[in-house]
Amino acid sequence: MELKLFSQHTGIWEGTYTRLNEKGEVIDKHNSRLTLKLEGDKWSQKNEYMWDNGKKEVHDFGISQFNKDGILVFDNQRIKGEAWEADQVIVLHWIYNDTPGSHLYEIITLLGDGHRMRTWQHSLNGKFTGLTMIEERRVSM
Repeated sequence: MELKLFSQHTGIWEGTYTRLNEKGEVIDKHNSRLTLKLEGDKWSQKNEYMWDNGKKEVHDFGISQFNKDGILVFDNQRIKGEAWEADQVIVLHWIYNDTPGSHLYEIITLLGDGHRMRTWQHSLNGKFTGLTMIEERRVSM
C-alpha cells in the first residue's frame, strides 16, 4: 500500500464551511479547526466547528484504518464510509448514521502552500439537497 496524498493532509487546518441548499442559497456558515494524523496505516481525525453566535461542536472520529488497497475505512458513532486517493485528489463517500438515506460525496484538493479546498455533495433518499464548500489553511504540522 502506497499513500501519496493522505500524508500531505496531516496537521491542523483552520477554515470556513459554507453550506448551500439545492437552490444555491447559503443556509449555514461556520469556522472550523481539524486535527488530522497519519501513523502507519491508521488515521485519526478531530473536527471542531465554531459559529459566530457562540455555538460549538466537536467530533472526534477516533482511529480508522487503511485496508490493503489503500482505502481508508471508517465506521464510528457519527458516520460510516470510505476515502481513497484518486489522481491528485482525495475522494470520500459517507453516510450519517442517524440519517437513513443520506449520502455525502467529498473531493479534497491541495492548492499548495498549506491551502486546500473541499466540496461536499449532499443527497437524501436519492435527491440532491445541496453543497458544502470548504476552504482551509494549515496552521500547524
